[in-house]
Amino acid sequence: MINLNPNCLTCNVRDCLLMKHCEREHLATVQAFKHQFQFRKGDTIFREGDPVRGVHFIQAGVVKQELNGTKGRPFILKLANHGQPMGHRSILNGEPQPFSATAVEDSRVCFIELEFFRNLVRKSEGMRNELDRTYLREINLAESRLLGVAHQSVREKIAFVLLHLAEIYNYQESGSGIKVQIDRQEMADMAGTTKEQVSKVLAQFTREKVIRFRAKHFKNLDIGKLRKIVDKMEVGEAICA
Repeated sequence: MINLNPNCLTCNVRDCLLMKHCEREHLATVQAFKHQFQFRKGDTIFREGDPVRGVHFIQAGVVKQELNGTKGRPFILKLANHGQPMGHRSILNGEPQPFSATAVEDSRVCFIELEFFRNLVRKSEGMRNELDRTYLREINLAESRLLGVAHQSVREKIAFVLLHLAEIYNYQESGSGIKVQIDRQEMADMAGTTKEQVSKVLAQFTREKVIRFRAKHFKNLDIGKLRKIVDKMEVGEAICA
């Protein structure tokens, strides 16, 4: 972990909560209360149960957020990329970190001291509203994941993971594909299944021309077909109702 200290005023991550909703004069004062750290792949940023001393913002890279599961096996809640905050859920109630955060690839993460961040939120209605929207998105995602774990087939779960990877790594159908930095075990930890099942379903998707990949390089993803696979459960439930 390397300690850096770049200036928010010159940051190119324009969708960061601070950049979108802080007045320029407030951003200028952030420097005294902000640190940026560079994490290598596999480095722990914070652990589930740690006290919350501030809010983290991903400036570059990808971070996995995971819970400790039964028998020590983790469950990956989601991947997060540039601009996304971590630790914000505890700024009001003072509860410990609800999950662990680990760098999936070399990443740069900004850290804003807790009390200073609270003062920023009090001064900015835009930040308060954006935090509310962020909470709502996270609740909706958590509900979807719980429903998926309970009711989706392994095939549907893997399709959901591939769609999540496409979003995080900005997959473009007209591009050359995406090279992801997670392995089959991590995909299994996202889907709530086994590494062997992940490999089996990926092979099925390849035969059906839903995906084309080699190792961690997904050269082609048929987003439409993947969405139909994920939505299959919802259609079936609607028919039964």
